Amino acid sequence: MDRDQREARGALHPDPDPAAELTSLLRQWWEAYPGVRPTQKALARRAGVDQATMSRYLNPRRPMAAPPRVVRVLHAELRADPVRLEEALALAEAVHAARRVPRARGAADEPGPGGAGAREEAVRAHRRVRVPLWVRVLGHLALLAAAVGAGAWLRPLPAGPSPLSSTAPSPASAPAAPPSAGPSWPVVRLGDVLWEARTVQHLLNAHGHPVAVTGTVDEATVTAVQGFQSARGLDPDGRVGPRTWPRLVVTVRAGDRGDAVTALQALLTNAGHPTAVTGSFTTDTEDVLRAFQTAHGMAATGIAEPPVWLAVMAAQQPRLHG
Repeated sequence: MDRDQREARGALHPDPDPAAELTSLLRQWWEAYPGVRPTQKALARRAGVDQATMSRYLNPRRPMAAPPRVVRVLHAELRADPVRLEEALALAEAVHAARRVPRARGAADEPGPGGAGAREEAVRAHRRVRVPLWVRVLGHLALLAAAVGAGAWLRPLPAGPSPLSSTAPSPASAPAAPPSAGPSWPVVRLGDVLWEARTVQHLLNAHGHPVAVTGTVDEATVTAVQGFQSARGLDPDGRVGPRTWPRLVVTVRAGDRGDAVTALQALLTNAGHPTAVTGSFTTDTEDVLRAFQTAHGMAATGIAEPPVWLAVMAAQQPRLHG
């Protein structure tokens, strides 16, 4: 697609969704495959992702943008038109660049039509619109006056060495605000399925308690959980809950490999931050993890420690346990 065609298309369809456009384009490649069309399962295996993720990459009704690496794999496997590869990569980069944590301002940060720079400039402009300080102070004073009663503020102070009224509540006697409820570890038990079962099974393998990754918590998985719990002085009830999860999750970072990395990559992808599920903690995985941490108000360390695992599990789609 040349520049004139893109400009004409933009005039007819303002503010296109690059994720939806990319998914639609990849779907066209798949449906136009010459000969016997490869299954989504086969494409997922070639791209190093699970079948559910590949299905999202090819489903325009629930679009999820494939990363550039997967786009190249699909272009080669589906024998697509070479001219369309550049367009697909541009769409993929437009989506994934917005999820990366910027490390230095450069040419890619400059505002441009529909680009990452334009979105960042819009965010910065939104943040610049702030309520004046005096308005915020008056608002807080009004709320405080309503809470303690307007008469208390108008009563004159008593004479004497102490200017404070004996009836005024001291800060120590004021009731403490209830703590805000945060995410909680899910309780995974016999019969549970999908991401909860796969995560437990991958992490058991990472700790040397081998079990097949079936996506279902079966008797063999429960037995492996009990062995893990017994080895660490936990109650061997076979359930993975708030006491077991902090011991079961593994801190992983760039350069690590293995089942724990596979579990983290699958969780990130299912939380809407897709990365290749390869079992190798690449720089792409690190960028995706930093983007997830930033989006959830966490320090963008690029390291998956227990609080990060908890946040990623709380963001799963669907969430099987409330």
